[in-house]
Amino acid sequence: GPIIQGAGIVGGYVGSTKTCAVVAAVHPGRRPADPLEILGLGVTRSEGMNGPNIGDIEAVTQAVRTAVRQAEATAGREVEAAYVSVPSGSVRTSRSKGVLQVSGSEITPADVKRVQEVGRAVPIPPGHELIHALSQRYAVDHRDGIRDPEGMAGTRLEADLCIVTADVAICHDLAKVVDRAGYRPDELVMAPLATALAVLADAEREAGVALVEIGGATTDVLVYGGHRILHAATLPWGGSIVTRDIARGLGVHEDEASQLKERHGGALRDRADSQELLDVSGARHGRARRVSRELLLHIIEQRLDEILGLVYEELETSGTLNELEAGIVLSGGGVSLAHTEDLARSVFNLPVRTGIPSLGLTGMAEGLARPSYSTATGLVLYGASRAAAGGLVGATRAFARVGGWLREFF
Repeated sequence: GPIIQGAGIVGGYVGSTKTCAVVAAVHPGRRPADPLEILGLGVTRSEGMNGPNIGDIEAVTQAVRTAVRQAEATAGREVEAAYVSVPSGSVRTSRSKGVLQVSGSEITPADVKRVQEVGRAVPIPPGHELIHALSQRYAVDHRDGIRDPEGMAGTRLEADLCIVTADVAICHDLAKVVDRAGYRPDELVMAPLATALAVLADAEREAGVALVEIGGATTDVLVYGGHRILHAATLPWGGSIVTRDIARGLGVHEDEASQLKERHGGALRDRADSQELLDVSGARHGRARRVSRELLLHIIEQRLDEILGLVYEELETSGTLNELEAGIVLSGGGVSLAHTEDLARSVFNLPVRTGIPSLGLTGMAEGLARPSYSTATGLVLYGASRAAAGGLVGATRAFARVGGWLREFF
């Protein structure tokens, strides 16, 4: 194919069940608002994962290599810089404030940078390292809720930051995996933060929205309001437990349970035709037999309803349930079953939509139209915005990190 100008970057999502890679082109001079060209995608089954954690570095490296090479083959080019998701179960978020007396008559870019540095200088939990310091809002003298204070007149500048730290050992393992797979690990990104970039609209982040991402081993909840992160949580259940329930309930092995879920599954039992029967190998009972699809849907609905109910409780306890004017956006591989939105509407009693990557993308964008590609797509959007902000050329250490430039998104 033709030689395409611009660096190729890859977003790599290593989940408990799937590893996804998305390759995008970053052209020199690309502005943050320009659409991002998606060139390739690859997906493979995750091997070597122990729930959301890395169990076997060699196996995970192989899965990453397979997914990225598949994406590179479609893209017709090789990439070097990789942006990788860090599982949110190993992440902690906290709020921090930076305050600065401004010397000049108006606020300069240097002042903004300095106040962020002040806000970032907080104690990090033992065994953790800083991965993001997200500037959420600023106040100038007594005016708050400012998104961009540059050029404003004032003497006191205050920054409200969301500090995200991650388990050092997990960061180290991920860096090692990417490096061994043959790519340069440029930056680690908290998984739901990447997903939010791919699926949430600006207006939703302003009005109040909860991103609910059901992965294999975990469910992530990320709440925005007034363009700020209001709450982040990870629940230790995801789509894999639904698969296990099916295996147990129908007496089949997990591989078959997973296929039944993908081919015939759905989130609402009453949408099944009560006469419809499915063939199962019945490996555990030693003979093939037929089961009603209604039973399959009943098993799925029970567990999904429970997971969504726990999300509801999380939102209620955190005090954010009443802030969700834009409702709930579902994401992750666990929400691709038919009628999941309907089930969620009945649980939350709020507007619900399924988020698929569509914002500001060109190229193979239609191939990405699945909830399971959201995180990997968000990672390349993240990487591209770094490049536009003058990042991207060779990280100086394993992962180079800054958070201020992210303000255009958060």
